[in-house]
Amino acid sequence: MSGPGAGHPRGALLTATAAVVALVGGWTWAATQQPAGFDSVRESISALAALETPHRWIMTVALILTGLAHIGSALMLPGLRRAGRWVLGGAGLATIGVALVPLPSRSDGSLAHTVVASVSFVLLALWPWFGADRSGTPLVQPRVARPAAALMLVLVASLTVGARAGMPFGAHERVVAALLALWPLATAVTAWWALGHRVGGRRVRNLLAVAALTIACAAGGTAATRLAPATADTTHYSAQVQLSMDPRTSSHLNARTLFGDIDVGFTGFAPGIEATPQVKASIAELLSQPGITVSSLQPGPAELTTAIRTAARDVGLRFAIGALLIMALSLGVSALARRRRPQVRTVVGASVAWAIACGATGLGIWQTYQPVRQHEFTSTGVLGTVQRNQSLLSDVEARTAQVSPYLRNLIALSSALQDKYSPTELSEPSALRILLVSDLHAGNQYALLRTIVEEEDIDLVVDTGDLVNFGTVTEGDASGMFAGIASLPVPYLFTRGNHDATSATDSAILDRLARVPNVVLLQPDTKSYNVVEAGGIRIGGFNDPRWFGDDGKRSKDKQQPAKKSFIDAFAQQEPLDLLVSHEPWAVQDVPRADVAVNGHMHTPDLEGNRIQAGTFTGGGPLTHFVGEEDGEELVGQPSAFDVLTFGETCRLTSVTRYRYRNVIEGRPAYDDVSLVNGSRIDTATDPDRTCAKPEPGTGPLGGLTVREVTAQSPESTPSEAD
Repeated sequence: MSGPGAGHPRGALLTATAAVVALVGGWTWAATQQPAGFDSVRESISALAALETPHRWIMTVALILTGLAHIGSALMLPGLRRAGRWVLGGAGLATIGVALVPLPSRSDGSLAHTVVASVSFVLLALWPWFGADRSGTPLVQPRVARPAAALMLVLVASLTVGARAGMPFGAHERVVAALLALWPLATAVTAWWALGHRVGGRRVRNLLAVAALTIACAAGGTAATRLAPATADTTHYSAQVQLSMDPRTSSHLNARTLFGDIDVGFTGFAPGIEATPQVKASIAELLSQPGITVSSLQPGPAELTTAIRTAARDVGLRFAIGALLIMALSLGVSALARRRRPQVRTVVGASVAWAIACGATGLGIWQTYQPVRQHEFTSTGVLGTVQRNQSLLSDVEARTAQVSPYLRNLIALSSALQDKYSPTELSEPSALRILLVSDLHAGNQYALLRTIVEEEDIDLVVDTGDLVNFGTVTEGDASGMFAGIASLPVPYLFTRGNHDATSATDSAILDRLARVPNVVLLQPDTKSYNVVEAGGIRIGGFNDPRWFGDDGKRSKDKQQPAKKSFIDAFAQQEPLDLLVSHEPWAVQDVPRADVAVNGHMHTPDLEGNRIQAGTFTGGGPLTHFVGEEDGEELVGQPSAFDVLTFGETCRLTSVTRYRYRNVIEGRPAYDDVSLVNGSRIDTATDPDRTCAKPEPGTGPLGGLTVREVTAQSPESTPSEAD
């Protein structure tokens, strides 16, 4: 590439502007095309271009255009040293690489993608250092370019630090990416200016500078509220509050809830406000009390006033600090470019811009968000129709009992079709039939579960976790979950999910389940595991180390210590026929396990030897408050369960997968039943083993054998269950 003397100021201005417009416009447009549930505050830019993301082409094209624009800037920016051009051009190529090596999905990571994206960010931060030249334009001068490069490199490093500290990664990444894209534009503008181009007289230019800085301060303040949202707390609820950067939502208050979104429009001019309410776990205790009413759940006027005042103060403080940082940054860049301290009038002008940004925003919010100025109220989901369905959750268990005949007929039809069309090897005698369920989330549908056990000749139930929502025994008792499990005529094997505890050391749910006679905890505590042998089939598993209320980040990484402890404990044990845990990352690639099962994702899946269970209750009662776009019927996530059959060769012979919906609403709808040949899944290689139906026992565990394995020693002591 050309050296310091080359360059095309006008072309550089166009390419640098194109990079900013393509990147920011791309992620903004792509986010508007995502289904409900996408959160740009927490989800990365790359998630918008992931393979399974709807309309991924938008962000993919935007990244490619951004990369090409950076390459154009590298060729045309005046005054850059050759090394800087190569680094900026390399950043452009790496940005294109981000588009060409996408993430598998919004929730999955990719080492190759992470490496390419990291290279792109680092090169975009470093190019001013390598391009610095004393004979160059103002922002290319070493005294400006190199401190700027160091600062941008710190910002890039802050992404890793912020992610580990629990900061909202999506907003953080977007702020850093925007600043990295803006520096080539700032360099192009100052070069264009230094080469003699002017706009109006000095007074006009000063006014334009104050106006531009005012807009920048407003953007910086808004970004600060998104990086560190304020929190409004009442007794049973909390909400994160932040300002919106989307101009289309100006003068609108949007609250995202589990039951749908509330959007309130006001007359006036102010940035939009976004609130994300959440239910605190303490509400479970209130729900367990008799005679609970809606009014007892609502915060009082004084409590609401206090929460609103606290949130308003905290949002204002964050806005002011963010705007102040932008003001300080602009003064610092100006001082470095001019090689002298800012003049008094420059500081006064910057202070005026900061004051206008804060004052105008605060005044606009205060005048706009008044009850008398409300002109529009819309809601999505069930919020507009829930009053006509107040009896929906009056008795979940009764409703599931009512639809048991439907499910019985569905199973009978499925069995008849399987008998007629399944391969010969699938009809061989079975040694063990397992009902696999997951993610009940306090949905007491054990009447249905009993029907399945009876109709499918089930020997035992395996539950991969998330029995409740808030991780408390109170919630489980209030919803009758423990009594429902005890009512089953077969053993119930359980591993804890991330909603079954309130802290890393909380074992209350496990302790309560241990008192249920037919329950076997596959990991009763942190120091021991239980291996269940049923008819010769060996089953083991471990708990999810996460809990309700954790930061929800790096789920895959958090599974690794528990996974390693399990692998170490079972290194000298006989291989397991069935491995059980809650999250998919926990059971992936565990050695000496022929078949692995997990839940957590609420959708059935098959991958290699891993069987992912759906949610037996459609995600629990609350998730059934979901409105269809073309009507006002209440629907829920599809309910699902699997029946695993092991043959007399001790290998998995078949998996029968059932999916249905609208059980709680009393309008069950058939989705599908599928039969999967177990030989596609089971990785067992021992041809000499034989297994047989467990002998009936006298106690609640029947003829099961439970052996304990400790983490400290591979030795295990067998004890025959009653």
